[in-house]
Amino acid sequence: MESVFDFLQKMVKEKSVSVCSEDWFRIHLNNLLAYYEGGQWLADYQLDEQGGIPENLKRGVLSQDGVYNFLAYISDYL
Repeated sequence: MESVFDFLQKMVKEKSVSVCSEDWFRIHLNNLLAYYEGGQWLADYQLDEQGGIPENLKRGVLSQDGVYNFLAYISDYL
């Protein structure tokens, strides 16, 4: 999910929030939402808190506010 989260953020930054209405964007966003709201995000977050994810692995998607803040930022454009 890290790559999906990075991709969505990059597209919004490079192309503006107008990409939020594109079908391809919404497909990726729905995958991220399913991960975030379906329980897997919490399980991964807890695993990370217990040291179960290597320190050298990028894991911005697991920040407590990362996905939430991104969703709040684009919510008016969905």
